[in-house]
Amino acid sequence: MNNSLSGSVDMLPEEVLCRNLIEEKIKRFWERNGFVMVSIPVLENWDKLQVALDEKLIEKTIRFIDRFGGVSVLSPDLTVSIARMVSARKRNFTFPLKYFYLSDVFRVTSEHSVIRQCGVEIIGADKQTLADVELAVLIFMTLKEIGFNEIYLEIGNFEILKELLSLNILKNHKKSLFEAFLKKDWVALYCISNEIKDSKISNFIKNLPGLSGTPDEVFSKIDLVPEFLHPSVKNLEKISNEIKNAGVKHYINLSLINEISYYTGFIFQVFVPGLPSSIGGGGRYDDLYSLFGFDCPSSGFGIDLDKIYGVLKANYLKPINIDVLLCFNDGIPLHWVWNLAASYRDQCIRVEIDLKNREFNEALEFSKNKRAKRLVYISKLESSGVSGWIVDTHNENKERMTFC
Repeated sequence: MNNSLSGSVDMLPEEVLCRNLIEEKIKRFWERNGFVMVSIPVLENWDKLQVALDEKLIEKTIRFIDRFGGVSVLSPDLTVSIARMVSARKRNFTFPLKYFYLSDVFRVTSEHSVIRQCGVEIIGADKQTLADVELAVLIFMTLKEIGFNEIYLEIGNFEILKELLSLNILKNHKKSLFEAFLKKDWVALYCISNEIKDSKISNFIKNLPGLSGTPDEVFSKIDLVPEFLHPSVKNLEKISNEIKNAGVKHYINLSLINEISYYTGFIFQVFVPGLPSSIGGGGRYDDLYSLFGFDCPSSGFGIDLDKIYGVLKANYLKPINIDVLLCFNDGIPLHWVWNLAASYRDQCIRVEIDLKNREFNEALEFSKNKRAKRLVYISKLESSGVSGWIVDTHNENKERMTFC
């Protein structure tokens, strides 16, 4: 892949094939898990979508005046687009809905403006803990399915930080604390916590970055957590136990946070070797649909496919070849060429018609370069049809043939 100046990515045929193989594997796996695919438009109406976008996401949107004088936006977040779609068209259907998508999102970032994403959505589930567990297990198993052997799954509960930052004694520090947690700036966090007069809250904030590790390590330290946060921690422990029962190794991070503001509770992210940042994550966003006038619990996750290509490219990249290269002399009527190519294609044989005049030896060399299994070279028009050679490109064995 090659990054263009606009922040989009060029892909050669081999790279497109590589991406398609990975995406098709993910698609089949999610279909086996009961999810169905939805398609979201690239262009969205700004007025309809902006009600569910926070300030950080709005800053990254790509907007323009369309030919009708309205404002359009390139879809910056597929979860929001699906919430808009379901709220408008599916609110009277039977729930839960289990959807997945494979598409591009558009955001102005320091790296790419076009991000290839895939993800799933569970909408309207009554058994919300079970939905949370299914999502965490599914993202782990999806990465296993496409070839990752080492996966670091980290889970948390956004309610812990939300409840903490809603304390009146922290109202003057709320924004700076949120940014410190988001950027994992533990020095700033330590300095801010020293300004907090309540020693118990101050010490908890200082200790919070250290409350991460295996479930046993973290949940055994619940005495370090203020009592009013125990219900959120206990809820996370319940989910963790179910993920463990599903056989998925994972880690706890009580200060886990996401820059997207619509998350309300359980959150998670995944890491793989070779990449310093997360390749995907998600969680619960029970208030998102209400922004479109439809109260409905929901949760989901997204995976950055561009990052996956970068790591798995060597495993999936393979040369593109064809079964038959069809070459012919100038004097051969074209309908013989079309008919012969069609007869091969009817047998599900991949055929490429050569569009350049070549002598036999030149055509054979070209066929080898194309990695074609066979060269069909039509050289002569006969009274009953056309004749020529069929050549095994690998060993150059050739056989004289007449095509009627």
